[in-house]
Amino acid sequence: MTERDDKPMLPSPTDVFDPRMSVSAIDALAALHREELALVGLESERRIQALDRVRDGIQRLGEVGTPEGFLQGAADELGASSDFDRVVISEVRDGELRPHAVWVRDEPEPGATAARLEGLAIPLAYPLVEAEVAGRQTPARVDVESGARRTPRELREALGWTSYVVVALPLSGATAGMLHADAGRPLDDLDLQVASLYADGLTRAFERAALHRTLQHHRQELRGAVAWMSERLAHDAAPIHPARPAGAPEGGDATGDAERVLGDLTAREGEVIGLLARGMTNMAIARALVISEGTVKYHVKNILRKLQATSRADAVAKYLRGPS
Repeated sequence: MTERDDKPMLPSPTDVFDPRMSVSAIDALAALHREELALVGLESERRIQALDRVRDGIQRLGEVGTPEGFLQGAADELGASSDFDRVVISEVRDGELRPHAVWVRDEPEPGATAARLEGLAIPLAYPLVEAEVAGRQTPARVDVESGARRTPRELREALGWTSYVVVALPLSGATAGMLHADAGRPLDDLDLQVASLYADGLTRAFERAALHRTLQHHRQELRGAVAWMSERLAHDAAPIHPARPAGAPEGGDATGDAERVLGDLTAREGEVIGLLARGMTNMAIARALVISEGTVKYHVKNILRKLQATSRADAVAKYLRGPS
């Protein structure tokens, strides 16, 4: 066998077409081939448009900004940006599926479907498809007629499902909710892909909004704490010349005497000596000023030193009567 004989031979026209085939038959085959290419192109275009629309819906949903507005907004956005006729967003709580937000296209009586689902609590247990989806977090496309016993009877009866898609909504690794969607036609893999993409975007947007809310809350708490600490530090560090002690006579000299008796007490020490004069214990003073009992003892020690008092009673006496 020569080298030329080893090379593969291209098919000849007679291998592709039967010479006896009429021209019209060949034209028909060519036309059929063009139709197949057109259908593939239309399907690709439909897929691209569907995914683009749902991405736009996710972006709009992310602008809601607050976790509270997400559930109803999520159902509305998916319905508006897809070919689904009904969308149900449910919470998963205590092992039960609880419908929370409903969107229905062109509903004759707005809110009627939501009213039928209100208050439902469906246990997520075998053999429901939803129990498997919640556990494995794997989306599913369900044909109700062939698997009715695996679908929630309450939802099936309320929504009149023939087929639907269901996707888990995981938060922090656990299934926190579930998305159901259906249409007045048999659903296909593209519908499942659209619902899955939307569910993924929904959970990410919700987590971002929840994180933003948490950070805002922490920032507000931190600012409040810093302001309070700054105020207290400034208040405690400032010298005080309190009002005239009880029983001191009127006149400028009495005020000066009181100032000399009290010495250079801080604002906090002035508060402590005032409460001591009312007969309060260290523990009671600590509760009143929202400080520790050890801090009260520290202030009392400073008061005794500054007033040159031998005891708490002596310090209170000097505070009340002024100089001798």
